[in-house]
Amino acid sequence: MVANSGNLFILAVALLGSVPSTFGAATSACTATSYAAIANVKSCTSILLKGPFTVPANKVVDLTGLKSGTTIQITGTITFAKGTLDKTNDLLTIGGSSITVDGTGGTLDGNGPSYWDGLGGNGGVNKPKFIRLKIAGGTQNCWWKVVNSPIHTFSISSSSSLTISGVTIDNRGSKQSLGHNTDAFDVSSTGVTITGATVYNQDDCLAVNNANGVNFTNNKCDGGHGISIGSVKTGSTVKSVTVSDCTISNSDNGVRIKMYNDATGASIDTITYKNIALSNIAKYGIVIQQDYTNSGATGTPGTKSPISNVVLNNIHGTVKSSGTNVYILCGNCSKFTFSQIAITGGKAASCKGISPKPTGC
Repeated sequence: MVANSGNLFILAVALLGSVPSTFGAATSACTATSYAAIANVKSCTSILLKGPFTVPANKVVDLTGLKSGTTIQITGTITFAKGTLDKTNDLLTIGGSSITVDGTGGTLDGNGPSYWDGLGGNGGVNKPKFIRLKIAGGTQNCWWKVVNSPIHTFSISSSSSLTISGVTIDNRGSKQSLGHNTDAFDVSSTGVTITGATVYNQDDCLAVNNANGVNFTNNKCDGGHGISIGSVKTGSTVKSVTVSDCTISNSDNGVRIKMYNDATGASIDTITYKNIALSNIAKYGIVIQQDYTNSGATGTPGTKSPISNVVLNNIHGTVKSSGTNVYILCGNCSKFTFSQIAITGGKAASCKGISPKPTGC
């Protein structure tokens, strides 16, 4: 992690091999040293975004439609001025096939604390999402630093065969309690691997919403809402997700699976969490619920969308005394296999709607 008094995260995406030594040797014609110059370099195959410069209020950086195999290097600090764009906007979008991004020595500043009002994307001042990735195939992305995400740090959509590694997201600071919906990684894609991340935020460390083939491994999550499948809504499917060798600390939840109570035509299937260490969890060490809504749990689980084939192995650690070690509320769940569940400190497990009850219940 880079020392910085601001709210910082370092992203690295998929070193499939080492970055070529000539990477970043963009010509002057393919170097952008101002926001206005970015449009002129999109046709290049080796792009350098060279800070410091500021993206004006209510402007976004659109790096979509890039040529296949394009490399992007980010150096210096690029600051996004506070504006009035809402959550339907992304401050930075990168899209294309086989895109390599190297942020070594660069910082992206989203001005998050100037937006934070405790309401996130649910109200208050308008807040844009920060970074959207729409990248297909064989991607290498390494060592970005990002400061102050307004909401939703990474939205990964319409992507495939994408690996993100070595990221640190840090939303701590004097206004951190007002940050909300600062999800680290929201995934709606196929074939995404996220590894070696360190996350300090105020919402889900991972939220898999509509995806197939997601691996989340060797990551550290602190201060948020846990590592989550969902929330899954009507028509969405999450399948084949593995979360392994992660730590979750000082968070509301640890392992979390959430289905909207009114979801229809949706499913969650073949989910594995293994080797997960918990510490100082406030609400639930393990929570699987089918009564989720954005405004809170209803207490009545939905029955029209199944959760099945869930494997939890070696989930261990501590929950606060006011919390609950294991909580399951299902209306349509089957084939849960739990082993080596050792969660202590909270209230006794409450497991309803699943039979037979798995280990830990």
